[in-house]
Order: sequence, then C-alpha cells, then structure tokens
Amino acid sequence: MDSEERNLEQFLAGKHPGLLAERQPSGACIIRGVICNDGNWRRLKLYVPHHPALHGFQLYVQEHLEYKLYTADNLKVQDDWLLEDLLGNLEKILPIKETISCIRDAPEQGNIYADILALHKPKEYRLQTNDACSRIRFSEFVDYEKHYLELEVPSLRLLENSLPDCIPLAEMMVKSARTLEDVLILFRKVLEELRPFYDNFMDIDELCHVLQPSPVTTKHNSRVFPLMDRVYLKVTIVDPFACIASMALKIIGPTEEVARLRHVLSDGLGNWDPELDMHKNLLRIFDLCYFPMPEWTDDPKQKEEDDEQKRCNICFEYRLDGGEVPLVSCDNTKCVLNCHAACLKEWFQTLMEGKTFLEVSFGLCPFCKAKLSTSFVALLDD
Repeated sequence: MDSEERNLEQFLAGKHPGLLAERQPSGACIIRGVICNDGNWRRLKLYVPHHPALHGFQLYVQEHLEYKLYTADNLKVQDDWLLEDLLGNLEKILPIKETISCIRDAPEQGNIYADILALHKPKEYRLQTNDACSRIRFSEFVDYEKHYLELEVPSLRLLENSLPDCIPLAEMMVKSARTLEDVLILFRKVLEELRPFYDNFMDIDELCHVLQPSPVTTKHNSRVFPLMDRVYLKVTIVDPFACIASMALKIIGPTEEVARLRHVLSDGLGNWDPELDMHKNLLRIFDLCYFPMPEWTDDPKQKEEDDEQKRCNICFEYRLDGGEVPLVSCDNTKCVLNCHAACLKEWFQTLMEGKTFLEVSFGLCPFCKAKLSTSFVALLDD
C-alpha cells in the first residue's frame, strides 16, 4: 500500500467512516457507502478516474431507489478542490437534497437507522447493535439458531458471518444488496439454499466421533472421523451449494488398508442413493452398521488418562490450538507412533532441509523406519 492510498484510507476512517475506497489497477479510485454532513445521511458512489485529481469524476447519489449522476458540469466544483473538499461540501453543492434524519429524529425513507428499527423482529431472529449504533448483528434465526451476520453501519460492510469461508458473501452483497433489508434478505436466502449442506453433515456430527475440526462450527465444510482402527475418513464439500457433486472423500491411514478401502469406496460410489443422506450412504458403501463413536465418561481422571495415551509422540500434546489431534501412525502394527500430521511435517523439515514435504515426510517412520502412508497429507490444510 503506497502513501497516497494509506492517506486516503486514514482520511475516510477519520472523517467519513461510512465510506470505503477501492483502488483499481488503472489508478482510478471508487468510493462507495454512506456519508454524513451536518446530521444528514446520503448513500453514494464516487468514481475518480484520475485520483487524486478530481477532473472527470462521476458522482452517483441515491434518490429513493435509483442513483442520480452528477459531474463537474452540473455541480459547483472549484478547480482547486481535492477529494476531501468535494465530500465536505456535498450539502452545499448538490441541487437536490436527499437528506436522511438521524435516529433521534422522525424516520424518513432511506434512513439506515430507521431501517434498523423496522427490521426488529424478535420472533424471527435476534437483532443487536453496539452503543454507538455503528455495528449491527443478526443472530438466532428461526431454524438456523447457530447462524449470525454482523455488519458495519452505515456502510453495510461485512464484518463477521457464520457461513463457510468458501462462500463469497461480501461479493454477493455488493452485486445484489443496496439496503440493510436487502442484505438480510440475501443472507436468509443463502441460509435456505444451504439447508442440504448442513443437513448432510448433521448425522455425521451427531453419530460419528468427529475428530477434526474441533469444535465443529457452521463455517466448516469438512469432517475427519474414524472409519476403523487407525483408519480415518475425511469428507469435504468443496461447494456448499452443490453438496454431492462437489463432495471429496479421502481415506487416511496405513498404506495397505487405505489401498483396499479405496477400491471399496470406488465401487460403492457407483451405487450412491440420492434419497439417502451422506452418513447413510457412507455406511452402505463400507458395509457398516455405524461408525466408531467416542467412549464417553463423566470421570475427569479417566478422561485425563485416556487423553494421556493419545498424546502426540513429538509434541506430547493431544489437541493443538487449531483442533488437530494425533492421527498419524505407520504400517507397522507394532509401532507406537501416534502424532499430528503437522508435527511430523515440521520434524522432517527440521531434519531434511531443502526437500519438499511430499518427498520427505510420510516416507519412513521416525520410530521404526517402516513405511508411512502419503494419505496423511490429507490431514493438513489444502
């Protein structure tokens, strides 16, 4: 970021926090959002092709549901004005005032703060704002209690949301949402379209011992759980809008067992039943009544002893900060190796500098020198 771009961001953050700037490869600058002058709010889009110079600028100001175009020809813009001069004098130079009262005054059409009051529907979701009314959060939606959406007000910039990171919600908002109500309608529409995605993972989360991620949230689009002793299944839905079509299945474990089960999986996928959910189809493919479940115990001492036995042989921890647990073993059934994939990667890289990960790691076990399966690479972030 050059000094000119940094100065622009600092100016907007200090004087006009409702506006966001986008620099184009051509050098042009696009500014959009909501601006306040003397207590009046306006939604606008400003295109400055020769920033920081103003000549050739195009200013679009929202009037009701449409944007009206203003240029230097129909605005009293002085020749020596800079961008901050234009923004600071909008109230004086715009021939038609589309003023919007503050929340303390009587609400008028287009008022972002009036929109907040109008969207207060406690039976459908929970609406919260901070004291300055500069952030708004929707949560506890009917049928989607774990989901949330947080925005900056009045710019409507996306701050946080509960959808998987692979869903470009911010881009979708730019394309189809102009008002706060538009954003909320879009978010709830996306939630409904994602119902099959969450339904497919529901039984896996409830009936399988999901080891990674931990804890599972609505943002995760993959699961790792035991298939049998020392063998694990990683299920990833690449595109949550197309669950089965984008489903990726990886078997993780010792080499020979993985090779056998891959043939079983390949044959079984041809008989996938679209009437059944993902969990039931996977049980049919591997001819199982159920996948391994965790051994629940209320005894803290027993739980601590169980975790002690599962600890990584390299870092001596059970669960890492990112939720990963030790799942790596080797082909030698008598070997005690049990470690995190990330720890094994780091260990090999420390010993064998200059070689790539796939050539070094998962070659020979650091304990017994038996073979390590490359399937464990699937445990690392893609």
